[in-house]
Amino acid sequence: MAMDKPDKLYNPSSTSTPQFMPAQIPDPSLRGASWDQILENRGIRFIHRRAVPCPNMTRLDDNNHVPDCPFCDDSGIIYYDEREIFGVFQSNSIEKTFEQQGIWEIGSAVVSMPSEYADGTPADFNTYDELLIPDFTARMWELKEFIPDAQGQQTFRYPLEKVDYLAVTTNDQLTRFQEGVDFTITTDGAIQWLPGKGPSYDPVRGVGDVFTIAYYAFPVYKVLQPLRELRVSQEWVNGQKVAKRLPQQLLVRRDFLVGAGEKLGDTPKA
Repeated sequence: MAMDKPDKLYNPSSTSTPQFMPAQIPDPSLRGASWDQILENRGIRFIHRRAVPCPNMTRLDDNNHVPDCPFCDDSGIIYYDEREIFGVFQSNSIEKTFEQQGIWEIGSAVVSMPSEYADGTPADFNTYDELLIPDFTARMWELKEFIPDAQGQQTFRYPLEKVDYLAVTTNDQLTRFQEGVDFTITTDGAIQWLPGKGPSYDPVRGVGDVFTIAYYAFPVYKVLQPLRELRVSQEWVNGQKVAKRLPQQLLVRRDFLVGAGEKLGDTPKA
């Protein structure tokens, strides 16, 4: 739920008497400014992208979304307004989903986020918002069919930062491919196969060799829901009570709605 920065004064009633308690209650859960400072000094950096439903649909009543959508990578979500923010992981749980193409670690976590971005504008989070951690990488693996596009590139579930292992089996032999010799990594995290290198591809049948890859990528979390619908309180500022937005807690999950890289075989692009 988006909110403008509150600035309304809370007028005391006629029967109110001046309080003799400290102006700041020594409780970090209620001291928004102090908790924001903790997040800023001890938190890790996130890239927050806001989410909206993709409007590339022919009809709304039957939810008929255009296939192979170039705007949302078939996830149904468009991201906008990328901002940097610092937050803290409070709890983690790891679940594993076993699929034919690999084991996806769909870890869920609770993350605390400040009430404002660094420039003072309110920070709000909604379902399906994206949180990318740009300073840490996680090792992941996939089974992928060799179907490069017209430029000899192939994308994966996440943009690659480094390839740890890539191999294919041919004629009962395990062949390993090396970065810089058989392929390079593009600036947008895809593999660029070098001319004459890479697994085999049959253009007549449209079938390529299956290869396995282990790589490092930045973890991406999706917001499942805020844990509080509206988290606000009041503070004394210059002798006046003012409304104050407090830090937020978010339930997030990794490996959820990741986009086009999730596809097993990419149709060759012209």
